[in-house]
Amino acid sequence: MRIALVVTQYEAGGAQKAAINLANGLVRAGHTPTLIFLYKKAEADFYIEPGVVVEHLLPEKRPVALLLFSLPRLVKALRRAGAEQVIAFTHYANLYSALACKLLGMPLVISHRNPLFSYGRLTQLADRWLARLGCLGTVTYVSQAVRDSFEEHYAGQQLKHKVIYNCVDGPRGEADVAPVDGDYLLAVGRLSEQKNHALLIEALARSHYTGDLVILGEGECRASLEALAERLGVASRVKLPGVKRNAEVSAWLQGAKAFYMPSRYEGMSNALLEAVVGRTYTVVSNVPAQVEAVSVGHETYGEVLEIDDVAAWAASMDALQGVARPQPAATVAEALAERYSFARFMADFTSLLPDE
Repeated sequence: MRIALVVTQYEAGGAQKAAINLANGLVRAGHTPTLIFLYKKAEADFYIEPGVVVEHLLPEKRPVALLLFSLPRLVKALRRAGAEQVIAFTHYANLYSALACKLLGMPLVISHRNPLFSYGRLTQLADRWLARLGCLGTVTYVSQAVRDSFEEHYAGQQLKHKVIYNCVDGPRGEADVAPVDGDYLLAVGRLSEQKNHALLIEALARSHYTGDLVILGEGECRASLEALAERLGVASRVKLPGVKRNAEVSAWLQGAKAFYMPSRYEGMSNALLEAVVGRTYTVVSNVPAQVEAVSVGHETYGEVLEIDDVAAWAASMDALQGVARPQPAATVAEALAERYSFARFMADFTSLLPDE
């Protein structure tokens, strides 16, 4: 089957990884996928199977061109691909794909990756308008928490809804990388207000933990995080190495004493899932998607802490001083590894394809 996967931008992000994992799986299953990115934002080291066709409609983000040219270029790209099914990831790709598929009479699956409140007001209105016009058919969500946030948004609309968790699929085409040595706590994510890394720096300064805090990623908050670490006297122990290749992130995860994620909101973080599946101890904020990500029934993998309770995060770090790397409960770890498996991810998405 010829399937087009549409993503807003190409960069090292969770939605991009999910789309590429799906494309790779479709090739392995004998389908013909085309990955279409509206524009290229940054380089990334994703492995893409040779049978996947990749297109970038624009070489870079140009707001006027993105607004005016994305739809006609997407329509042409879908025709070139001979697409029989379109699956869109991220909200702008969802909107443009809905219009293109309505024009072409193609079936569409869209995927929401973040809670509704994180979308702009115009995006929310456009999405609801397209639903009322019958441009949306099947809507998937990266977590039940994201699904719940859209409950009233789609009220009264005849849509099919499905939660499909991300998966952890190991890197391809690279040699294995040994765990990074050292006594350190790890965080992974864009340096932004959403990821709330400032809380970790404050907790480190307040705690008795003497190791390092390593934060992998890049973003607009780098300067403010560096200034905070300097002001609190922990600049020598707060490491900001920037964006790393997937294999390098895995190496940092394998060597970390624990993985910390104090995000203010999430859809379902790939970095967190990789930590869980790799059996790295996790400490996360108590926002709905984070709790969901580490919970099986009434059991929890690692720790869940109040999002703004700096003392609680500092106490968690204190407990790791001078002790071996904590081991989460095996039964919870095994259940979550199955939930975030590549096989389950592929089965969930292929169940949405029409019968050939």
